Amino acid sequence: MAPNGRNVSGMAENATAMTSTLAHRVRHVRWSLELPRRREQWVAIVAVLVLGTVAAHSIPGAGKHVPKPLMVVLVLAGASILLSIANQQLFLGWLLVAPIFQESASNSRTGHLLALALYTAPPIAFAVKARAAAGPRPRRLFIDLFPMLYVALLLLSLFISASGELKHGAVSTVRNFYQTILIGVIVYYVAAFWRGRGLSVTLIARIVMIAAALQAAMATIELGTGWNLWHDETWAIGGQPRSIATLANPAVTGAFIGVGMVIALAVLCWRGPASLHRLAVVMLVVGLPGLYATKTRGPILATAIVSGLCLLLSSRGRLVGVGVSALIALTLVLFWPQIRASSVYTSRFDQKQNVQERLVLQEVSIKLAEKRPILGWGYDSFDRVKYDVPVASPSIPLEEVLKTTSHDTFLTIMVEFGAVGLLLFVVPWVVIIVRALRAARAPSARRWFLVAGVGSILVIAINGGTLDYRFFSFIPMVAWLFLGLLRRQLEPESAAP
Repeated sequence: MAPNGRNVSGMAENATAMTSTLAHRVRHVRWSLELPRRREQWVAIVAVLVLGTVAAHSIPGAGKHVPKPLMVVLVLAGASILLSIANQQLFLGWLLVAPIFQESASNSRTGHLLALALYTAPPIAFAVKARAAAGPRPRRLFIDLFPMLYVALLLLSLFISASGELKHGAVSTVRNFYQTILIGVIVYYVAAFWRGRGLSVTLIARIVMIAAALQAAMATIELGTGWNLWHDETWAIGGQPRSIATLANPAVTGAFIGVGMVIALAVLCWRGPASLHRLAVVMLVVGLPGLYATKTRGPILATAIVSGLCLLLSSRGRLVGVGVSALIALTLVLFWPQIRASSVYTSRFDQKQNVQERLVLQEVSIKLAEKRPILGWGYDSFDRVKYDVPVASPSIPLEEVLKTTSHDTFLTIMVEFGAVGLLLFVVPWVVIIVRALRAARAPSARRWFLVAGVGSILVIAINGGTLDYRFFSFIPMVAWLFLGLLRRQLEPESAAP
């Protein structure tokens, strides 16, 4: 039976209505996806215009001095550029240049400005972009509150115990807090809750290995020539100068090189992406002399322990690991008299006084923690209160020992922020690492990165037992980065390869 004219007309009207509704929904979805990006751009534009007007009034008569409002405009102009770059490209680009433009760069005026523009500012930009971006993200877990609570505790401690410092050096105190504490926590939340599929762990591993290989190559060159990019000669003094490349401290440089080597071993021994194999080999080749060039026991020991575990626990690398271990043992036995008599061994690895000083500082830390076990002595208080406890120094005058600062990150946290601070800091690390190790027991495409992430964190943590990270920004950030990525990898449905 043929349809009459009224039915045909009704069907046409329904089809038109459905088409209009569908088009309206498409426009709505498109607008909702573009809204965060538009919001970022309009905020930046309005801020630049307002402050640009203020700066225009201050330019006449400025003389030789650049007015502060004009500097603010320049900063906001840079911020608008950062906000216009795609999220993942911005993050990966920052991660690549971060080890070059951080603490050491501040030794020169140009380097200091570059560090502010290329290291300090971008985390704020990609935190804003990540927050405003559209798309699904992993569900929040209870442990995700701990980094935020840790920052809140430190901020409260800063305002209570360091009020004098805030009055006399507010800018430097806030900058140090941001660089050494906040950047790492920001990176954790950005990596863990990246909207959509998440950051590509393959690209992250590639960037970290490239950056670590570059540091290793520069450290090797520095060992032979004494030259480094920022002309930092702090560690060039003495009979056995140590290489720092661009990372301000040989222990920090060694830790980053160790991270690159552990990632390379995970790629090669735990069936990582084939596209990373050549880079992994290059990383190992340049990493060994670079690590030696630091002549620092902490990162060398940490890298050796974690690399050994990475090799011995892998079915592909177990035979190689046993062979390498046997070769090293045989070399030590055969050449031990020459090694022990060498200037490097006597000046760096056989320093009994240095070990004794650290043991005394550990005793000082434990006694300070016993006096205030719950909330500690307050933000940045260690070097102020370390004189308040009596300890016996067996062969070194105590005043000589106390001239140096703490060499144990975790004991310093316990002294300054008590058991509460240490628990807030450690709990998410332990929980996420344990879960990642459980996940790594089952064969999967992400297994190599679980091993690489856990290994990288362990290298940094072991080294942290011989160095106080409260003076450094980049390496603690790397640990937070891998912790956030491991947290994200525990949500396989949203993790990017």
